[in-house]
Amino acid sequence: MPSPEQESLTASLASKRESCSAASNFTEPTKEAFAAGASESAIEETLSRAWYSLIDVAADTCHQSQGPLVDIVLAVQLENLAEQEGASECTVWGNKVKVWKDLPLFGPSMREAWNRAPGNGCKNDFSAEQWCNLNAFAARLTAVSQSIPVLDFSLYAIWTLRSAFEGTDEPSSADVDAAKVWFLYARDTIKRLGREEKIFDGKKAKGGDKYKDKEWRGFNPQRLEVWEAALR
Repeated sequence: MPSPEQESLTASLASKRESCSAASNFTEPTKEAFAAGASESAIEETLSRAWYSLIDVAADTCHQSQGPLVDIVLAVQLENLAEQEGASECTVWGNKVKVWKDLPLFGPSMREAWNRAPGNGCKNDFSAEQWCNLNAFAARLTAVSQSIPVLDFSLYAIWTLRSAFEGTDEPSSADVDAAKVWFLYARDTIKRLGREEKIFDGKKAKGGDKYKDKEWRGFNPQRLEVWEAALR
């Protein structure tokens, strides 16, 4: 059964509702939970449900038509949960965050969605088409993340591009199609990060099996050339 947030997003997209109004409808269940004095765990549950709903709608929305959905996310991030200073704060996983400015739990929800890549063996794996759409959505958000850092999913670009172009085996068509949309919607951002040689902690952004001798920890010009050569 669709959640209230999923129904709201679907209706807003179908009716081409203005993004601020659509964002207000999407966030209404969370506002109600705050107004009712819900517990921290209940707030976390409500936020998670909202983001899972958004992710599922994004996966089911053809990537060429996701512009209005991105506009809704941007409008959500600008919303104030309450007029009073501090009234929009809550504790999530032990950290004080602002709703909606910090988009709490959106990042972890996206991370969990990446476990549903096609062929991962989960009962709710995305189809190849849904996976392509979700990567496009993440790419669109990353493309505006220089001014809104909470929307930076550039690490996810590395994971998808690594699966498609850095392995020793022939990549799946699902991996390749998902990789292509990163360059379709976030090419300038990816190229900038390559020039800046943005790195990540630990080995989360390491090279694929074909390049395991490289000490890659993120973006760099050489890695960018590998990806661009594969896309030619």
